[in-house]
Amino acid sequence: MTLLLRLADINGPFVDQSAPVRNWSSFPFHQLDRPDPPYLDIARFRQGVERARRYLALVQDQGYTGIAIDNLAHLVTFDQAPHQYYEPDSPYRLRALAYRTEIMPLLVDATTRGMQVYVTSDMQWLTSELRQVVGRLAADNPLLYELNRNALIDLFTALPMVSGVIIRIGETGGAHDHGGYSGHLLYHSVATVQRLIDTLLAVCTAFDRQLIVRTWTLGIGEVGDLLWSPERYTAVFASYHSPHLFVSIKHTPADFFRLLPPNPTIGLPGPRQIIEVQNRREYELFGLVPAGVVELHSAAIRRAEATRTCIGLWAWNSTGGWGGGKASIGPDGWNIWTEASSALTGMLASHPEHDGRAFVRSWFAQRLAHYRPEFGEAVADAYISSERLLEQGWYFGHAPGMKRVRGLVLPPLLWVWWMRPTAALPVWVYLAEVLRDAPPILQRSARAVQNAQQLLAQISRLAPDDDPLARMICNSLSYLVDALTIAWRTRAFFLPLGQMAFNRQRTSLTDEAAALQQAIREHQRHWANQPDFPPLELDELKRFLDQWNRAPQIVFAKAQLAARLIQVAHQQSRRPLPSAALMSLLLPSPIRRHIVQTFVPWLSRRLDLLPSIFFETGPALGEWAR
Repeated sequence: MTLLLRLADINGPFVDQSAPVRNWSSFPFHQLDRPDPPYLDIARFRQGVERARRYLALVQDQGYTGIAIDNLAHLVTFDQAPHQYYEPDSPYRLRALAYRTEIMPLLVDATTRGMQVYVTSDMQWLTSELRQVVGRLAADNPLLYELNRNALIDLFTALPMVSGVIIRIGETGGAHDHGGYSGHLLYHSVATVQRLIDTLLAVCTAFDRQLIVRTWTLGIGEVGDLLWSPERYTAVFASYHSPHLFVSIKHTPADFFRLLPPNPTIGLPGPRQIIEVQNRREYELFGLVPAGVVELHSAAIRRAEATRTCIGLWAWNSTGGWGGGKASIGPDGWNIWTEASSALTGMLASHPEHDGRAFVRSWFAQRLAHYRPEFGEAVADAYISSERLLEQGWYFGHAPGMKRVRGLVLPPLLWVWWMRPTAALPVWVYLAEVLRDAPPILQRSARAVQNAQQLLAQISRLAPDDDPLARMICNSLSYLVDALTIAWRTRAFFLPLGQMAFNRQRTSLTDEAAALQQAIREHQRHWANQPDFPPLELDELKRFLDQWNRAPQIVFAKAQLAARLIQVAHQQSRRPLPSAALMSLLLPSPIRRHIVQTFVPWLSRRLDLLPSIFFETGPALGEWAR
């Protein structure tokens, strides 16, 4: 059965490669918004529209039937709503008018092609002006529901070609905020989520539009497990049967990682579903290297189409993550690796029974037809082989010891977050415990480096001289070799350290530390000042190694403390958290947020408790402590 609704994001073509990008979680508003009239960089936006229209034609040829574009806050003026919240000269209103005017050629093009257009939104989104109007930031504030109702009325009236909205309730605010636009995690309970759905669904039904609710959550509140819990999913959605409501679900019970079980909420009774997949792989080096999805997406799509409830797919070709480089996106919104994955995913969504590997070989033969056939075959081999290389050299392969924490399926890539390997001791102690036998893992990691080196040598030998695309492909394979080398050397040092902490037996890690330091120096020297392929973010590892070289006994003591914390966490994993409950009862929310925001980062830096990137990305810590 074909998945009938096949959406692709369209953020990538709007990214200006001449300006730095770090946050890929949404449309590049930080590049486009301006503080002065017309409040939008018109010239840059029009260049993005030109690229987006070319991209639109390509994704339609790949089999996609619609696009998803960010976001409601930048497209709503409230001029067409029963209640006008903005003054005529409001920068937010005038910016939304400018966005509407400039994006219209793309929307008309999509409509002419018969493609659907969906607008995304976080809930709860606000602007600084709306923040003053609505007052309390609480899910029981009726003014918020009135605001959301009026926003959809305005959107659907002003842009009748919009097919619906896609809302996210589980991740917003903090690093996602920009220039007066803010997000707030308010809808934490089944009751408040259903009230929000009821409010928005009534408008969508009246306008004959679709409401798509994403189940992506970060563990906050009663619905924090909505992504992976069949019980919570049923509590929220089982009573809904409206044809105007879809539910959008990541195909794994965590983020876009490999080596995870299927999401158990796919196929459950209730509204029709679409699954989310990612072609530009944020946790596998942002498209800087080949990250094939033949096996991954073949399995996910076949599982989805076998259900009675799943009718669609949403492919992310540029969205997601923190990091990357200019080569992540390419000059037209994607590079050759993402383009191949997008084509493969679109084909599988239409024809899940087809052979993915055969399609990939045919696609690269056509895409690289003006090169020697052997070169195209070698590039296709690299793309197909990359799945196994990443599983063995970037992941840990299938790790049977990986556990759930209070129902949460832990990511299999705990050791690295986007471009930044971590030195957080609880992470490595936990990995050492669940992986148990480090030598086979290190052998597979070393073998992955060797296999990547062989692919690089073969492609370099066949690549034509002075060809930009061939040079990009060779650089990509070279980057893969270096990244896998960092992974290998990092594990060779930290896994034994974690095991030593559990066993309370110290052995020398002098050689392993020296090898890791050498790998870091070579990596940074090789990729310094290369905006297309920036070096991995290795300062956290370097600081830890400096501590180790100065005072290994102190580091070992901290590792033993981390081991004890892991043991306590295991003991508490099936019990309530009395300390957290007591803190919630005794401390008002503002004080609780202040304590968390100041104390947790301080403690983490001194004891190497958490990956440093946790304090830079995603929702602010205050949202977690609200």
